Amino acid sequence: MNARPHFTLLPACLLVLAGCTNQQLYSAIQDNRRQECAKLPQPQYEECLRDYDTSYEEYLRAGEDGAGAQGD
Repeated sequence: MNARPHFTLLPACLLVLAGCTNQQLYSAIQDNRRQECAKLPQPQYEECLRDYDTSYEEYLRAGEDGAGAQGD
């Protein structure tokens, strides 16, 4: 009976770790895109940076909002 809590705790831990990994991946991609922006002329550079100025939390909220709209 003592083994059962380990089986319920393991999936919860994996979900938490997967969330951290997704956020780190998102940050790495955004950083790479910002570096690519640096290759552009000044006006385009600033616009490019604005395009990639979305936090991970905003990205998730936008995805949730979009998913709800598709279900209608």
